[in-house]
Amino acid sequence: MSGRSGALVLLGALAALPLGAGPLFSEFYLALAIRAFAFGILLLGFDLLAGYGGLISFGHAMFFGTGAYATALVLKHVTASFWVALGAAAVAGAVLALGVGFLAIRAREIYFVFLTFAFAQFCYHAVNSWEWAGAANGLPGIPKPTLGFGLDLGNRTLLYYTALGLALAAVAVARRVAGSAFGHALVGIRENEERARCLGYDVTRCLRRAFVLSGVFAGVGGGLLAAHQSFVAPTVFHWSVSGEVLLMALLGGMGTLYGPLAGAAFVIVLGDVLSSWMAERWLLVMGLIYVACVLFSPSGFAGLWRSLRERRGAAETPGTP
Repeated sequence: MSGRSGALVLLGALAALPLGAGPLFSEFYLALAIRAFAFGILLLGFDLLAGYGGLISFGHAMFFGTGAYATALVLKHVTASFWVALGAAAVAGAVLALGVGFLAIRAREIYFVFLTFAFAQFCYHAVNSWEWAGAANGLPGIPKPTLGFGLDLGNRTLLYYTALGLALAAVAVARRVAGSAFGHALVGIRENEERARCLGYDVTRCLRRAFVLSGVFAGVGGGLLAAHQSFVAPTVFHWSVSGEVLLMALLGGMGTLYGPLAGAAFVIVLGDVLSSWMAERWLLVMGLIYVACVLFSPSGFAGLWRSLRERRGAAETPGTP
């Protein structure tokens, strides 16, 4: 099966998901899928920064959480419009990324990791103390947004298709960025920063742009999650969420766009299934599965898929007489 055929089959399966199970199971799977789409959008931005630009952030939860809180505040106090709330999430993620990036982007490797972690923890503790943001209680009772034309996203199926459309749009934008001159410049910076400087690239400016763009993706993902859950809490800023994002990217295979998407779906679905089967030991089992994935496929799911296709192609190639 070619890559395009596989993508069409996957898209068809996602489009048919609301029709493929009874009402009870359909609601469960739709909720799981919407959460996976939200994290998938976040992972696309993270991969542009870390996979293409080579800057690994351990604080992307701050942009995700900022988008979630911006959406919640707009829906509760300004308007029920989903698009206005999502726009606020994107702007909030971009503004925070611009500020953090201005201070952190000159650092590299472990120093950049620690700086992003520190900023994210600052945001976590700040939100925990801000009464206007609900402090430790968060923001419950977020009204269900509307799409316009009388369409209410309180309908889980409609929210699912909206989330699917957003995820596909995010994939299209990420692919366009990755294939552009800017995307190639990011790869060049990742491979050899000094050579990129010698070729005339403004490395700091390129990385700041990538950082802000990743903040936009993360903000939109957080906004979608808030609209889905009708509740946000400071835990969305926690370092464990940033760690989960990094884990998803590593499992999927960074620098591929589709790999981190697969990693997000894998972690979310596996975690939910295991926690329902074994309430006490599911984290231990997930840890063992992660170790096995890293040992047997260090380049992630994308690398595993690439090697399988290469082997299949080699097997189908006629031998030279």
